[in-house]
Amino acid sequence: MRCSTGIQGLDELLEGGLILGENVVWEVETGTFPLEFMNVFMKQGIKEKNQVIYLDFIYPPQALLLFLEPIINTFPKGWEKNFLVLDCFSASGGRGEFIFTDFYDTAPQWIRQVPNAEDVNRFHLFFGRIEREFVSEGSRLIFNSLTAMEKIWGKENAQSIFSHICPALYAYKTLAYWTINRHAHNREFIATIEHTTQVVVELGKIDNELVLQIKKAGGRYNPNTYKPHRYTVDGTTITLGK
Repeated sequence: MRCSTGIQGLDELLEGGLILGENVVWEVETGTFPLEFMNVFMKQGIKEKNQVIYLDFIYPPQALLLFLEPIINTFPKGWEKNFLVLDCFSASGGRGEFIFTDFYDTAPQWIRQVPNAEDVNRFHLFFGRIEREFVSEGSRLIFNSLTAMEKIWGKENAQSIFSHICPALYAYKTLAYWTINRHAHNREFIATIEHTTQVVVELGKIDNELVLQIKKAGGRYNPNTYKPHRYTVDGTTITLGK
């Protein structure tokens, strides 16, 4: 079964969209608008009434609300029951500071703090509960980002978590996006991630133009799939060119 990414041009490159079970690693550089790709992916999941889970290790909860507001405003009625945002920053990069934890006194129900996110083993146990409670066939998950995970837990632990969760989500027949800063890691780390995942998409720039290139996509044999394609971003609209 093929599922839409929410972007027609990307679906066409993927020969009809994503296959249930696929994990997509987005190798991005600064200024390429990766969050806009994530937002459109989430909107498509909500539109299809599937569970959408967004895990963020980079931004504090106050910033998450600002980033998500434009896309949430486009969600159909009743979206709250299918949307879960997990704040993995406050307990890790945010060091449990009061300014972050106090936010949850008045936070909306759909955003929650992940306790002990600075500890890789406790995070793994927590995510296991999330899998059992929320994840089913067709669920969409976003992990932002592997670069932040490596900074918090170290290279080996970040690789280990990815190597455990990625196959599990494949077995659940979910769709998952993982972001990674492609200039922040050594080649060995990147190669391990690319080997484990099913799809790899690179977002970069050529001559100051935004360029998307699919580096890996199992079962797609059209040469056009793997060529670089320019793209533009206008709010929540992403358009791919030649």
